[in-house]
Amino acid sequence: AFTDVGRNAWYHDAVDMMLERGYMEGVGAGRFDADGTLSRAQLVTILHRMAGSPAPKGGAEPFADVEAGLWYADAVAWAAENGVVAGDGRGSFRPEGAITREQIAVMLHRYCAYFGHDAAARADVTTFRDHDSISSFASDSVSWAVAIGLLQGSDSRLSPTNSATRCEVATMLQRFDQWLV
Repeated sequence: AFTDVGRNAWYHDAVDMMLERGYMEGVGAGRFDADGTLSRAQLVTILHRMAGSPAPKGGAEPFADVEAGLWYADAVAWAAENGVVAGDGRGSFRPEGAITREQIAVMLHRYCAYFGHDAAARADVTTFRDHDSISSFASDSVSWAVAIGLLQGSDSRLSPTNSATRCEVATMLQRFDQWLV
């Protein structure tokens, strides 16, 4: 469906699945922008769609930098109410910030807990050369994500604090969806 996603691209099937299920969209003009970054607001919106787009319970906005009426406000409110996101610890969500690989692991791990899925699996991440760059808040979630195959690394590195590309996120979400089944 996108002019910039070749049929032989390693992420083609994942992008197709995200598109078919309505979880992800393109960036306009028939493009997916596979190597572009995904924002925190975009990932939360995708998770909200995967959950069936439930309405938030309402009340005050959970974060100072998420205004009511913005395209992602309901998704962020739902995610905050249900423990999928916790913000930056200073009352902000940083919706336009690029999502990192470890932040994806944390959100998906919490998403599992919200839906009551077993999220106890852990892997030894010390086999990755950059294991010491995993943030303390993400340690358990990254270990879980490696254990179930969501994060696989490259060149013996997990690159936990690197921003994730749109094709990487589509692939992780495809793996996540297959793991849930």
